[in-house]
Amino acid sequence: MLRHIFILICLIYAGSAYSQKRFVLVDGVQIRINTIGLEDRKKGQPVVVFESGHGTPMDNWDKVLQGISELAPLVTYDRPGIGESPAIDEMPTIKNVADRLVKILAHLKLPPPFILVGHSLGGLYVRGFANYHPELLAGLIIIDPADFTETLKNRRDYYEVLGWENAKIDSLIQVFIDIRKERADQAPASIKRESEVLEEQRKKEFAEIKALDLPNIPVHFIMGGRFDMPEKFRSKEYNDEILFRSKIKHRLLRWTDVIQSVDKGMLFYSADAGHFVHYDDPELLISSVKIVLHDYNILKNGDED
Repeated sequence: MLRHIFILICLIYAGSAYSQKRFVLVDGVQIRINTIGLEDRKKGQPVVVFESGHGTPMDNWDKVLQGISELAPLVTYDRPGIGESPAIDEMPTIKNVADRLVKILAHLKLPPPFILVGHSLGGLYVRGFANYHPELLAGLIIIDPADFTETLKNRRDYYEVLGWENAKIDSLIQVFIDIRKERADQAPASIKRESEVLEEQRKKEFAEIKALDLPNIPVHFIMGGRFDMPEKFRSKEYNDEILFRSKIKHRLLRWTDVIQSVDKGMLFYSADAGHFVHYDDPELLISSVKIVLHDYNILKNGDED
């Protein structure tokens, strides 16, 4: 019995050392972070850094952390005003988020390279990071992102399956915009600001992102294909699942163009996963990280082994 208690205590102690959640003061701002394996990092080894979705705390990554930590050291964090990081009076623009992340990594005394993993709005943020700090990157993994490849015309294209005229399509798109604004107005200030940043990017067809090409690093897109909308929220005017499938088909074509712009691009589709692919299908993200690490070494060293 005493032996079992001793083993349990050891496991609890090991678990607390394994995941190091804490607050750090960076540029006068308190940031909640979690780090695993930094003390064991080898020289030149990439660090995997996670950027969460709109208003989403860093704990949403917990299902993949153990598997990924066996491949590389990692960092997760809460943006200011999200999760447990206190809010600040600053717009979370693509550049502001990228620059703050650079300061966080510098505070942790972590030299590059970094593999950035971004989900949803975080996918937009990590793609923007590649514009502002490409020299720091070993790879990008972009999970069901706020679609930075989209144009205003693309939004109409999704509705071709419904056989509607453009005026009716535009009216419905505006309804969705109005609903998003109403929800944002009711949200805490930090989450509202993230919504405003995303809507501004959509209005300008993500021109800030499209201004520069991706650096030639491994780039993966991961998409979930499970239709999750509850019955009570579905439209009585059209078939939501048909529209969902149409969006997937159009986005797959555009995202394929993105990954073909680099030497080591890949696209993964999980029919078993919803929007939070890393939660529904964690092994897929873990495998993606493993491939990015392998392909980064090939690009860096020119060695297929």
